[in-house]
Amino acid sequence: MTEPQTAHGTAEQTAPALQELVDDAAFLSHEHQLQLADDHGDDAWGAEMAEGTFTFTAASGETTTCRLQFLGTAAPGPGSWMWAWNNVNGFPDDVLRAAEKTRETGLREATEAELPLADDLPYRLALAAKAVTGSWTHYSAPVGGGTRAWFLLDAASLALPAPSVPRVVRVLSEGLLSVTVVDHRRAVASYAAARGLETTDDGGALALTLPDGSVTVRFDEHGRIAGIEATARRAAEPVHEPDPDASGPDADAARVDAVVDPAPAVEEAAPDEPGPGTPPPEEARSPGEQPDEPTATSDERATEPRRRSWFRRRG
Repeated sequence: MTEPQTAHGTAEQTAPALQELVDDAAFLSHEHQLQLADDHGDDAWGAEMAEGTFTFTAASGETTTCRLQFLGTAAPGPGSWMWAWNNVNGFPDDVLRAAEKTRETGLREATEAELPLADDLPYRLALAAKAVTGSWTHYSAPVGGGTRAWFLLDAASLALPAPSVPRVVRVLSEGLLSVTVVDHRRAVASYAAARGLETTDDGGALALTLPDGSVTVRFDEHGRIAGIEATARRAAEPVHEPDPDASGPDADAARVDAVVDPAPAVEEAAPDEPGPGTPPPEEARSPGEQPDEPTATSDERATEPRRRSWFRRRG
């Protein structure tokens, strides 16, 4: 009997598991969300679905416009996530491509138009879409009634700076708290590859080589991150009259060593279930996720911003 086909081959052979995509995307996604929070954490936002643009407006009036991809919505009323490819709003195909591309992988959770809503499901689905599309910045926007619309954003200004030892240590330490990561080694290796970092694997640890030093991630017998060791290089002070015969440790770049304890290990969870270490939704909100707005009075609803007028949800 012929096996069911997906855009990438047989569903049984090639369809990814949600947890695998989450592990692949967790750390790089967290770094992009940190960057987004640094640059636009206090900005107002607006989405033009017909044009496929998402605009941040700073208090100074300065604007930054991004290309958007609409992933879906999380609605507490029906208690469900609805994929954008279901397209009950009749949006242009161009803004649905990320959702469509994720569905085409055969990922089970992306082939069902509507899924029961769990606390971290929208973020996990966004991570899956990031791993599939290579668009690494997301924004979770309140659109009324407790419903949130999830977008992927692309713009040159959202690109990450060159990796550095302090930033990588922070990303690896905090990333474990942003979402349940099951295969820690896979997650670190995926992050290093995406950032173009040379890695050395000695079995019990992965060493990442960076422009300003190195970061070594140690794993325990269960493959979970057990420690992070950072070595930062700084250029030696210039010497006006160097001695050609000089040798010894002072002739090399100075090294600063630090050992960082990672976040507490999270008990492994079933691939498609939130782990026991996942913080409550408010605490777990990642950078780029706007807090829910307070319930509006009837007078306030009459003057609700136009940014919500494009959206409706069925089901």
